[in-house]
Amino acid sequence: MELSKLPTKTAFERVAFVFQGGGALGAYQAGVFQAMSERDLTPDWIAGTSIGAINGAIIAGNKPENRVDRLKEFWSTVSETDLFQGLKETDVTQNVHSFLSVLQSMLMGRPGFFSPRSVNPAAVFPTGSAETASFYDTGPLRKTLEQLVDFELINEGPIRLSVGAVNITKGTLKYFDSKTEHLTPDHILASSALPPGFPAVRIGDDLYWDGGIYSNTPIEMVLEDVPRVNTLCLMLSLFNPAGAEPKSIGEAEERHKDIVYATRMQEHVRTYRRFHNLRRTLRSVYALLPEDVKNNPEIQELGEIGYETTMHIVQLIYPEKRWESCFKDADFSKTSIKERWSLGYQDACRLLEWAPWQNPVPRHIGVVVHTMKPSTDIKEANDLSFR
Repeated sequence: MELSKLPTKTAFERVAFVFQGGGALGAYQAGVFQAMSERDLTPDWIAGTSIGAINGAIIAGNKPENRVDRLKEFWSTVSETDLFQGLKETDVTQNVHSFLSVLQSMLMGRPGFFSPRSVNPAAVFPTGSAETASFYDTGPLRKTLEQLVDFELINEGPIRLSVGAVNITKGTLKYFDSKTEHLTPDHILASSALPPGFPAVRIGDDLYWDGGIYSNTPIEMVLEDVPRVNTLCLMLSLFNPAGAEPKSIGEAEERHKDIVYATRMQEHVRTYRRFHNLRRTLRSVYALLPEDVKNNPEIQELGEIGYETTMHIVQLIYPEKRWESCFKDADFSKTSIKERWSLGYQDACRLLEWAPWQNPVPRHIGVVVHTMKPSTDIKEANDLSFR
């Protein structure tokens, strides 16, 4: 597939990418971004949670020509060389790679990401602090971010970055936004602080955990932003809310995780689409009224409620693989990371060929949702050139 022949964005005042949290599955987002950047379909705004916040920071915190290379450097650093290299790749061998990678992540952590804490009673009993109440230390991730990300570019550059985190004591979701505040590595660490694995991060006087425990898909940040403009919103979902009936405990846990981390996104989109389309209809009706009726203060107020903008929400869903388990988000084996990146690249190419946002939209419709069916096979594997 030649990207040069594919259609690109048209007539959008804003292009937003929404990155879910999902640990090692985030390599899929990196593959999607590579294909999009090759076609010059890059975002003006990235909203991310957890691994989505990390990918978003690397993209927003680098110049265009360096973004893909920095993503590759990150994923190469945190991935694990397969123990049985050279074996023919089958579902069985990949399942083994995945199991061993998860085991190694749990016991030894991941280079450049997290490391296990020493056995310390303070980590279990309430005698320590929130910053140490975790199984792993994310100090390595801080150093990685400082090496790969230019935070001044995030705060002053062309890509707006918003990351979600949960205020621990208030139980509320907070979005840290480069449009309104100065982002630092702490904000990315806070958005990635999934308990009890990773420690809470203090920002100001408050402690924060991973935003995914409240809302794993930060789509509402984009939906509710004002002033409203014509927007192309690419939503990269790492968990599929739909799936087959589980037939084992492992499958039940995987189905449970998929539902927990995916369903709030569906509700946000349904609610927003209903209200936005209603307001779009109000605006259309208001435009048909005679001028003397429009001058009525109550009618004017109704007219101001209406919108004329259009938002295309395009959803890509990570395709589940038969060899994956309920611990797929902790599988950092190089084979798995490379396949996920390649799947993202392939799916983005398919999306660019489809380009549903170029189709005409009825006047009364303000929000259009396009969901591309997940792919199943890699037809164009992409060489990641991991170092």
